[in-house]
Amino acid sequence: MPSDQMVFLLLDLVLIAVAARVLGRLAERLGQPAVIGEITAGIIAGPTILGAHLSGIVFPHDIRSYLAAFANVGVMIFMFLAGLEIDRGSFDGNRRVVASVSLSAYFVPFLLGCAVALAVLPRHHDGSRLVFALFIGCSLAVTAFPVLARILFDRGMMGTRIGQLSLASAAIDDILAWTVLAFVIGMAKPGAGQQWRLLLFLPLVAAIWWIVRPLLARVSNSSAANRNNMIVFLAVSGALLFGAATEWIGLHLIFGAFLFGVIFPRTHRPVVESGAQLLSSVFLPAFFVIAGLQVDLGSLDKAGIAELLVILLAALAGKLGGTYAAARFTGIDRRSAAGLASLMNTRGLTELIILTIGLSTGLIGVQLYSILVVMALVTTAMTAPLLHLFGVTGKSAEPAPAAGDGVRSGS
Repeated sequence: MPSDQMVFLLLDLVLIAVAARVLGRLAERLGQPAVIGEITAGIIAGPTILGAHLSGIVFPHDIRSYLAAFANVGVMIFMFLAGLEIDRGSFDGNRRVVASVSLSAYFVPFLLGCAVALAVLPRHHDGSRLVFALFIGCSLAVTAFPVLARILFDRGMMGTRIGQLSLASAAIDDILAWTVLAFVIGMAKPGAGQQWRLLLFLPLVAAIWWIVRPLLARVSNSSAANRNNMIVFLAVSGALLFGAATEWIGLHLIFGAFLFGVIFPRTHRPVVESGAQLLSSVFLPAFFVIAGLQVDLGSLDKAGIAELLVILLAALAGKLGGTYAAARFTGIDRRSAAGLASLMNTRGLTELIILTIGLSTGLIGVQLYSILVVMALVTTAMTAPLLHLFGVTGKSAEPAPAAGDGVRSGS
């Protein structure tokens, strides 16, 4: 890399980190998750605010590939942490409620998203109708598990029944979302001569579960595992290794990192989270800029604004309505059901990752990508006001029968 590019890259990394930090803190002071400010920082860096010319000067095109590499490392570590946060024990005692809420909260907005996709198809896609519909359905159905966990922690709701139900339901929705997305990406990447690699996905999952997981458990219980640096090294290197494996297979690097997080032992979880979150805070802000550089709200015409309203309505009706109906059906009172629906409506960074995958694989264009990013911001920003409106707080919510482990996630 020429020295002038190196200078630009280093300066941009500092600028990105500072902007994400400042706007993230500002969002928190306004009662919003930090991810709202961090995503906004990325949008400001793009053509919507700075304009295409100035944005190109501040973030030259010849260094964006390097920024994208930093972003991918940050996303892999983030997805590893998301998998690590999934506590399989949180399903115990609430399986009927969690199953009903999670399935309804996922498939109602998913089906509405598929219907919306078919309505906007002529303007945004000329490929497979099925692949496009499945992707839009997936993008409307996701719940951002890590962002949700942070909201619950900040509001003192981690030990409440509604908090535990929302976490367990969001965990299932995350698994459903990544499973559907893996299927969609496999259909959308027809690379000649490479399709055979997709057949390796199930053997890879089996190897991770039946071979890697027991080996990690033995290592984590050994005396050598008491060295914190070794545990963090295993966590980060494993996330990168399995991310590379699923990328080579033809899916996306996030899937391997997520799966590795799910099976990683929880014995040294605080140490792993501390080390991985430190690395994520360095690399992940680059992702917000890479994502924000693609957002161009100036490209929205009247039809685009109308589509934004329709998509926003479908996302809200599907997630809020699907969750509320299932919660009431299982006997949850109205206020708690409304609070649970508000929490499940959180999308945040998880949504942004899905959208960037859709953009990079050609499933959606810049205009629809911009529309869906706005939808993600609006629905995530609505969570705190809706909880306040329904009077759902840590003090008012019913305590959980057995509080699960506290989850602390930065984004």
